Amino acid sequence: MPNPLFHVSVPLRWSDMDALRHVNNVQFLRLLEEARILAFNEWFDGSDEAHERPRLLIARAEIDYLRQLHYRHEPICITTWVTRIAGASFDLGYEVRETPDSTEVFASAETTQVAFDMDTQRPTRLTESARKILQQYAGPPVALKRRPVDHT
Repeated sequence: MPNPLFHVSVPLRWSDMDALRHVNNVQFLRLLEEARILAFNEWFDGSDEAHERPRLLIARAEIDYLRQLHYRHEPICITTWVTRIAGASFDLGYEVRETPDSTEVFASAETTQVAFDMDTQRPTRLTESARKILQQYAGPPVALKRRPVDHT
């Protein structure tokens, strides 16, 4: 059984840096996307299950920026894992670090992916095979600093 924590090395681009000389907050979404694509390529394309890879849309992204990430030549490590599997969607957790063993976390994040039928323009249920693949990478929820919603 694979380790549910999947580590991906992602290089930074010079253009990721902003006027404050750190990686811009918007670029973190691109870094997460690159990690997600590499993870899905590994998870779904490494076997006869490649045809089970669902077509996905991102329905939600939440990021806690914990420390400034300054540009560096060395790639950063993004750890990703599955935090929830539902009928037509699943959540991925992420931690952005210098290395897999580094205790310093630059950002924690979670995204919700929805399996989507592009012809009908509607969500579609995850196949049992896709669920089994995702379950292999299931781990704990991401500890995000969510604020309670006050509707008063």
